[in-house]
Amino acid sequence: MSRRTPLALLYLSLAVPAAAQFDEGAVESRYDVQYGKPVDVTLSDLGLNPEMYESRAVRTHGRLERSFDNRDLYYLRDLNAAVTLVPVQDIRVHFDEDARTWMGQVIEITGVVTARMSSASSGVGSDQPPVVITFWKYIGPESKESKDKQAPASAVTLETLVTQAGKRDGQTVRVVGQFRGRNLYGDLPSRSERDSDDWVIKDDLYAVWVSGKKPKGSGWSLDSGLKRDTGKWIEVVGRPVTVNGVTYLRASDIKLTGPPSANAQAAPPPPPPERPKVAPVVVFALPLDGDSEVARDSRFVVQFSKDMDEATFAGHVILRYAGPVLPGDRPFDGARLTYDEGRRALTIDPGDVLRPGRQIELILLPGIVDIDGLPLTSRKGPVAENDVVDVLRYLVGI
Repeated sequence: MSRRTPLALLYLSLAVPAAAQFDEGAVESRYDVQYGKPVDVTLSDLGLNPEMYESRAVRTHGRLERSFDNRDLYYLRDLNAAVTLVPVQDIRVHFDEDARTWMGQVIEITGVVTARMSSASSGVGSDQPPVVITFWKYIGPESKESKDKQAPASAVTLETLVTQAGKRDGQTVRVVGQFRGRNLYGDLPSRSERDSDDWVIKDDLYAVWVSGKKPKGSGWSLDSGLKRDTGKWIEVVGRPVTVNGVTYLRASDIKLTGPPSANAQAAPPPPPPERPKVAPVVVFALPLDGDSEVARDSRFVVQFSKDMDEATFAGHVILRYAGPVLPGDRPFDGARLTYDEGRRALTIDPGDVLRPGRQIELILLPGIVDIDGLPLTSRKGPVAENDVVDVLRYLVGI
């Protein structure tokens, strides 16, 4: 005689009376009416937010386990969490028969979150998962398609599956992507992994998790932990579900294939709009423009807002004394121009000692351009086509 714990008795009280003849569709419809359409949820979400789902119909999946202490208790477990579950009386006999060959494999169940009990109140060990699901529908690892009788798979791209997240949930789809192992390249958030056997496929920028089948088939097998096995193209048939913005594909069939046709590839993103080009301007000078105490041995530095075309300075930079030519004035024929690309600065060495008390003019003429070919503009606004672009004036100290 099997030992009954208080929690097991609770399960029996929650189960509905057995039907005269088992009808899975009728059972499912009855519970849909009572609890509403089930929502897809991960075991991790159930473990973290049990109050949110209590008394609600949910659909989830994980590895099936059975209690060693109480053969009436089943567990469903993923990488991060576990729940206690029990079949309603309608399906108990059928589930017990199927479960004998499913232990340790991933199954899907649909049921209601009915209880949260501590180990003290349940009468079982401390390892008993406190979240409980009473379920009325299940889909095993190998019998999914035969039980679900879905329409033929429709071919979609991973781009469609990801960018239209949730719109294909529950449908049977066929997608093609490159094998990326167990998220070896960080294509998806690391915390989104639900089971250690899950793996990733990707096409262009779009990636999804694949669960329910290992990446192997007749004559081929890939290791999810080895990067050298990645890059193979795989066709996956299955049903997607979207959780927290991440798409998971519960596979019913997989096979090696070639890359998708060109018209199925995701179009590359359009190039960013070209930034408007702005003409260069003088932004700084040393000595400062208008300085009235310039040293007689000064050199002049002019800094620009953009990278300039050094070759265009020749013949377009003039250094001279302002006003009429006075006795002793000499033209700055020996002036030297040096351009520093890193600082975007032009240095003008007069090549002569400046005369004290005289005003110096540094004139920038039309023809100076930046590396984009845009002409230098005046700090004071537009100028006539043949006019001076900019003038800096200094007074030599006495």
